[in-house]
Amino acid sequence: MRDSVVFAQVKTLQGMRRTALLSTGALEIHVRSVADRTGSKFPAFIPDERLDAIAPGRITTMAAVELCMAGLWYRACDGYVIADLDLVERLGRPARGRWLRAVSRFFREHLLPV
Repeated sequence: MRDSVVFAQVKTLQGMRRTALLSTGALEIHVRSVADRTGSKFPAFIPDERLDAIAPGRITTMAAVELCMAGLWYRACDGYVIADLDLVERLGRPARGRWLRAVSRFFREHLLPV
């Protein structure tokens, strides 16, 4: 997944009440983990070895602790269950659809009020 898409999703999550207090690093690991699992048999489960492939172990461990404390992830056998099903569903959609929704949201928020 391109960095611009990851950072756009992180920015969106920062604006939400549930995830506003999480660190940017934890949100980035969250988005990259969900994106990594898109199209897999179990998109809401991230195995430990895939998590370590996303970033170094010490970074993912601290992010996982933070995400578990926020209730976005839950520890499972050999990995984590991602409880943020809205993001799992959103990133599971085709990229073209996400792009069109982002453009329409931009128009509604920035151009129509004028």
